[in-house]
Amino acid sequence: MAKLMYFAQLAESLDRTSEQVALPASVGNVKALIDWLVRREDACWKALAGDKVAVMVNRQPAAPETAIKDGDEIAFILERLK
Repeated sequence: MAKLMYFAQLAESLDRTSEQVALPASVGNVKALIDWLVRREDACWKALAGDKVAVMVNRQPAAPETAIKDGDEIAFILERLK
């Protein structure tokens, strides 16, 4: 299980601040995780597609290619573009 944490407007939009998820075998990096979340969530993540989401893995800044695995803590912070 991985712990997903949501902050700022993203937490408000998703109506939760965290959740535990079992990562599918196909989810091995940040980009794949976000793609999976977009497919999993109805309108919440899709509505945010035009916004920038900062991601941290185990409290370190992460890029789309950053590897993730079970046991990781993954934080998402929505940065509204002005």
